Amino acid sequence: MHNLKKNSPIIFKDQKIFQAINQICNSKIKILFVVDKKNKLLGSISSGDIRRSIRKKVDLNQSVQNIMCKRPKYLFKKKKIETSKEYLISIPIVNMKKEIIDFQYSRVIKQKKSNSIFLLAGGKGSRLLPLTKKTPKPLLKIKGVPIIEKIILNFKKQGFKNFIISVNYLGHKIKNYLGSGNKLNVNITYIHEKKVLGTAGSLSLIDLKKAKFPIIVSNSDLISEIDYKNLLNYHRDKKSDLTICAKNKIFEMPYGEILQYHDQVKKINEKPSIYHLVNAGVYVVNKGLLKKLIRNKKLMMNELITDQLNKKKRVFSYPIYENWIDIGNKGDFYNYR
Repeated sequence: MHNLKKNSPIIFKDQKIFQAINQICNSKIKILFVVDKKNKLLGSISSGDIRRSIRKKVDLNQSVQNIMCKRPKYLFKKKKIETSKEYLISIPIVNMKKEIIDFQYSRVIKQKKSNSIFLLAGGKGSRLLPLTKKTPKPLLKIKGVPIIEKIILNFKKQGFKNFIISVNYLGHKIKNYLGSGNKLNVNITYIHEKKVLGTAGSLSLIDLKKAKFPIIVSNSDLISEIDYKNLLNYHRDKKSDLTICAKNKIFEMPYGEILQYHDQVKKINEKPSIYHLVNAGVYVVNKGLLKKLIRNKKLMMNELITDQLNKKKRVFSYPIYENWIDIGNKGDFYNYR
């Protein structure tokens, strides 16, 4: 067995899928290599493998062997790798027994993205009263930094610089704080809702000639580590009109579940966990969709999604496994501030 560095992108075959998710979330490398006790290479798990397992509602307590790719790439010696990928790539170096002895890493190449980011910041934040009585929710601070600034900086870290912010309640305070975006080295323009337009109505006010499509739409009370460039690639590859980010949430039933057939009890599951994909409040929207919106008409995002489904448009979900925090109520806010 060869001793590898502690931060090597490996996971043992008997470890669980949720452990792989935690490991990938806390690493710049978005792939893990599955090994046995002797570090023999058995397979690999990528972020894509994890998304597919979440979409299929696979039990995250299963072994990583159940979702791994059984034909991983590897090298017998290091060599120069040419890549235009935008994330850190690792390839295992193996000996003749296919035991991993080292890793080949490629350089991260950052690329700027011109796509517009649309942030919904016009809500009153009623669930956070009295905190939002004089301060708009997006300016409430998490670890000393306003929520909306954290969101912008996360997008900026991934190469995005063009932001459109929709404001209404105490909107002048958001404008005064962020300005044109110069202090954050980004470009910010504003849309002012003269009346409350709901979670999708302000999309009708976007200048279609200036915005860069497809646009990413996000609530302004979310702290997330979503890979937005991968999200855009997914949206493009699926030829989607509207893509919805979906978070896998686990709900534990406080009772035993009875499984029966013709009233005869077959099995009892004690306090089972139920997995649901929930709307994560982040979307990718095409230009054609916005052209059909009625200007200044109140519209909720769920209504827009339902309308697109009724029109047989291509609507896809993008499962996210990355850290995602909804700071929409006092409990969550105080937990993370």
